[in-house]
Amino acid sequence: MLLDAQRLASEKKGVYETLFVYGAHPIGGQRIVLDLELDMDVPNEITVSVDIDSYIWVTSDFCPALSLGIYLAPVIDHQAPIHKHNHIYADILIPQSADDQGPNGTGRQEWWTKSVPLSSIPHVPFGMLSTANHASNLLLFFPRMIHNRTNSSLKATRIPLDVIDLFWNEVVLPSISQEAPNSSLPYVDTTVHEIRYKSRKGGSGQPGSQRPKATPVSKVAFERIQRSMRTRVKDQAMLAPYGSFFFVLEGKGIKLWTKDGQDGRYDSPYEALKKNFTNLDWDYMMDRNHGELYLDVGISFNPTGQLVGLWRLDALKASFQKGGFRKGITHHTNTLGRYGGIQAEMLLANARSSQTCFRSAYQLCYEAIRPNNNRPKCISDRDGYHLTDGYLKECQWMHEIYSGGASQRAYGCRDEYRMSGQAALKVLPYLKEQAEAFLKSQPILWIPSHIWFGLMDARLEGLRYAQKSLKTHKPLNYGIQTSILCHLLRSLTSTPIVMDAHLRQALQSLDVERICDHNGMLFLYDMEDRIIKEDSAQIHKIMGANVKSHPKSFALQNPTTISDDWPIGPQPSWKDVVQMIEEHPQLLIRPWIYNPIWDPGDIDVGMLFIQFTREFWLQLGGAQTTNEFMDAITINPRICDNLQEAMTCWSLDRVNQWIISIKFQACSAGLVGDKPGRPHLSFVQRRTTFFPDKNSTPSQSSKWKIYWTEGYIAHYHKMCSELPETQLQHLHDRLDILFANLQCLPDANKPTAKSPGSTWTLASGEDSIKIVTNPGFYRIQKIGGRKRTIKRPAVIRRPQDFCLTIMTLQGRDPRRDKPKQRKIQVDRRSTKSKRTRKPPTRHTKV
Repeated sequence: MLLDAQRLASEKKGVYETLFVYGAHPIGGQRIVLDLELDMDVPNEITVSVDIDSYIWVTSDFCPALSLGIYLAPVIDHQAPIHKHNHIYADILIPQSADDQGPNGTGRQEWWTKSVPLSSIPHVPFGMLSTANHASNLLLFFPRMIHNRTNSSLKATRIPLDVIDLFWNEVVLPSISQEAPNSSLPYVDTTVHEIRYKSRKGGSGQPGSQRPKATPVSKVAFERIQRSMRTRVKDQAMLAPYGSFFFVLEGKGIKLWTKDGQDGRYDSPYEALKKNFTNLDWDYMMDRNHGELYLDVGISFNPTGQLVGLWRLDALKASFQKGGFRKGITHHTNTLGRYGGIQAEMLLANARSSQTCFRSAYQLCYEAIRPNNNRPKCISDRDGYHLTDGYLKECQWMHEIYSGGASQRAYGCRDEYRMSGQAALKVLPYLKEQAEAFLKSQPILWIPSHIWFGLMDARLEGLRYAQKSLKTHKPLNYGIQTSILCHLLRSLTSTPIVMDAHLRQALQSLDVERICDHNGMLFLYDMEDRIIKEDSAQIHKIMGANVKSHPKSFALQNPTTISDDWPIGPQPSWKDVVQMIEEHPQLLIRPWIYNPIWDPGDIDVGMLFIQFTREFWLQLGGAQTTNEFMDAITINPRICDNLQEAMTCWSLDRVNQWIISIKFQACSAGLVGDKPGRPHLSFVQRRTTFFPDKNSTPSQSSKWKIYWTEGYIAHYHKMCSELPETQLQHLHDRLDILFANLQCLPDANKPTAKSPGSTWTLASGEDSIKIVTNPGFYRIQKIGGRKRTIKRPAVIRRPQDFCLTIMTLQGRDPRRDKPKQRKIQVDRRSTKSKRTRKPPTRHTKV
């Protein structure tokens, strides 16, 4: 069935799971094919703008135009500053072998070089250049430290703390102290330990808990500091691994300072760059004798009107191929088959002639949810598996963005090129003209913003509904299905990297690429038939699942010999009742039917019970409630409006319908027969738990506190204080009748002086809410006696009999040679008498 996004997003919310996750039409179950071309709109005008978004300068001798700050101690971060490949390489000299060097170093003079990505070279933050406009980072690279991680082919780029501390103590700090004037020496420490001690947070005992401070250094002083650093490394053999170090200056996020020469104020984006960032000597950096400068030149295509632009991948691939780029990485926006972005490096032969190393084309609708650090918030599979508050909050925030102001704004497309500074100067004057010519090939699909973000929001809601449905039913492959749904959820905001083997295998089994191309979007129409049927122990470990053996199914007796009124017999044992309530409560508990005789006839009592029901259900967290509960409070936020609806909320069917995972508990109160263990509270007695007296005030940390201050218990106490004794007793009697006829209640505990109490509680070691059932609805006559267990036959003979057999085989008479058994002396005194003090022995004088 071919459908457009507008028609799909306009369907009712209750069918989003079927439509946007499983790709089936709710009527007839036909497969859906999404075609966004049916939603196409044509903008009145498309504005093309050119800017410079970032700069990277690789140099061995760093020379700023003004002062810069040098960190007085190494910066401790969780990862290296350039932890991802930024598509810039450095040519590293490979050391000569002994044969190449020859005797006395008179051998070959040639040197082999190897291009190594900057992200593969160990490096640390060294300093920063900041102005009122922008801050850029100065990084220090150590090419002689290039090596692989232990038992891995990946490069180790984070330098151990003791290794980099040695460089600061022996090289950096002495060089700074040597050039610092006498007036500045009190502010320049001599060891890293001193600096780290001073960089603690207020009240923190952990040294180095904050970023170390940076000392300002002038341009001339920094030139001398660099020379001093190289001299110290050269003169000490133990510092040889730090030799050949070089600097990399990195500045990002400056497009708004350079866009179209800052809206025509300057002649070009490069002129705007020079005028706005005067702390750098751009003419010096542009000279290749001093290093290599890279600029990210970007082209933005922005429409008039509330439209969203999507790159057509077929046109984009043709453009990349024509430009001499590699195949690169294709990013499918929201798993769409024909729309997305591409990132690719240029072929080496073309890169040397064009001085362009990388190109990235993407949609600007990503800016609606883009974090400031450009690291998307990834919902983990474990959060989805347990439906944590973090999972639900992230989904809610995304929903508010998609359904809010984002749908009223325009988002175009962007094309960025990373090239040398010299190439950028040649290209910038003609770039806008070339971009307008490129637009004539119609590489962008324009659709209304409200349709695009409506599609994203509907997909989000469908995935959230599907996750809750999965948690309710908990199939054997719940972990695998959760990973797939969370992968689709992460695909809304970015192109997630598949790290887990089970998810990679599941996506291969689904044949993702074929489904995306054929159906327009990744739908899970036949997921259950393609993926593994049961989670492995490794998946359980990844998900943090509490794995327990599956309980054995309850063996129901022959229905031909048992009346329908007694599903497990009229007098089952208590053990059978407990097992039946846990596994099949709907078989043992009679259906709940409202009886008008329960109505107290007092509107205040009825409204009090309705308020109790409403507030107690609203306290339950969203991670524990089903989609049906969410739909119910959407339709009626008050949940219940009369007494019958309020009592229905505590019926077995409604509790099962509204709570995802439940551990039903049997109650023996009022039952006749053999009831082992402590006596249970009846539902009438439990009324005092939910309607306590005024004396048992809960603590501030108690879950009951809000009920006492703002909720139904505060209203109940106010009523009690205004009623005479007879009417108060009438109130309690009518509440007792209502509680006696409820089928289920939470296993709550009232607050005491020593305990804060609990309202909704989870079963020990499980992710299930404990619900107590009313024994008045059990279909049994009485509790029968305990079943006698049949003693299993012994595996070996008794020791006495076996001993007689051995003695007979040895020719001994068991009656004469019977071993004597020593009588064990048993001290039968009490413990108190054993522990009494023994007086010392008195020695008599002779």
